[in-house]
Amino acid sequence: MLTSLDGYTEDKHGKFGWGVPEDEEVHSYINELTSSVGIYLYGRKMYEVMAYWETAHRIPDQPEFVLNWAHQWKAAEKIVYSSTLPSRVAQGR
Repeated sequence: MLTSLDGYTEDKHGKFGWGVPEDEEVHSYINELTSSVGIYLYGRKMYEVMAYWETAHRIPDQPEFVLNWAHQWKAAEKIVYSSTLPSRVAQGR
């Protein structure tokens, strides 16, 4: 979903923090755009990064737009394509 103009999710160092929506307006817009997504398809590395959202709601003083995304992400089914993760994760949660 969040890619650079040349189609990458990573920078030249293998990081993708550039795509993190830190601004409330941008984050809220992404929440709105993805509100109808029911299934996410991930590779192992991306799933491991996104798994942060499983417990993000437990972090004190999270803004409402962050909590909204956490609940939205948790509610969606996940399919993880990996030969190295346990099968319960690879089948989705």
